[in-house]
Amino acid sequence: MLKEIHEQPRALRQCLRGRVDELAGTVDIGDLGDLSPTGVQFVACGTSYHAALHGAQLFREAGIPAQAFLASEYATATPPIGDALVVGVTQSGETADTLSALRAARRCGARTLAVTNVVGSTAARECDHALYIRAGPEIGVAATKTFASQLAALNLLALGTSSTGDARQVISALRDLPGHVQEVLDESAAQEIAELYQDADAYFFIGRGYQEPVALEGALKMKEITYKHAEGFASGELKHGPLALVTENTPVFAIVTGDDERAHKTIGNVKEVEARDAPVVAITDGQNDVERYADHVLEIPATHPRAAAVLANTHLQLVSYHTAALLGRNIDKPRNLAKSVTVE
Repeated sequence: MLKEIHEQPRALRQCLRGRVDELAGTVDIGDLGDLSPTGVQFVACGTSYHAALHGAQLFREAGIPAQAFLASEYATATPPIGDALVVGVTQSGETADTLSALRAARRCGARTLAVTNVVGSTAARECDHALYIRAGPEIGVAATKTFASQLAALNLLALGTSSTGDARQVISALRDLPGHVQEVLDESAAQEIAELYQDADAYFFIGRGYQEPVALEGALKMKEITYKHAEGFASGELKHGPLALVTENTPVFAIVTGDDERAHKTIGNVKEVEARDAPVVAITDGQNDVERYADHVLEIPATHPRAAAVLANTHLQLVSYHTAALLGRNIDKPRNLAKSVTVE
């Protein structure tokens, strides 16, 4: 897992190579650029579902209705809406629930697209279109570099099939992303936090906007490889129940980037946590004052919020890895889990 975390800059370069023209402010995703969807439905499981949540927000920001569904629910309950493009996000291209959802969409006459890492996989063969994330082989059961590459690929898909006013800024941020991830890969801060909180009762992760899926992914990674309880929430949901679980032995990881309304509201949530004596680990780009209310700070370079999601996630991967290592877990082969889930 650690090796694959450190391979993320290279994986991102492979994903972006030949697809981004910063001077022209455009992306080239071939024939996929002609899809022009009027609506998008994402179907996925696990880590890929968190990438799908990110993808849905990208399209909504471009004014295109979009929603992410758990594939296991979609296949039996959610028919495609109108002329929606149904996008299956699956690292292996063999995830049974995602394949079932895509097949259900095709039976309804929907166009389908697979976002996958494996050329020639079942999803790639059965869908009308495929977008490859080019992350290279990933052996560890817990997804790391494939998640980063999924986020990058979904940004390319949104940029290539829709229009947003800040396209040039996003493209510039994507170009800088591999180098920024390299900066974040210093493990010393993550290792220190893991040592401090390896005996925690539970771990909580919060974020808003593009950082909410990262909070969910951070919690999933922690529970997958440490076998300890972890939950991720949209920051605003803390006061609707989860705050009852917060104690001095439940560290809260708060992802706060930028200096907009979302950042200020999340800082308000951090203050609520601080008032209950829970330790706060802030992942921030230094553009706000969350560090005033945090016990620890994990810094990321200032960038576009879409790219910041990848950087924040890299820190959380490293914290989870070092916590699991201190607990003596089998990190690359967690109990009861498989790399590719081929049964429903």
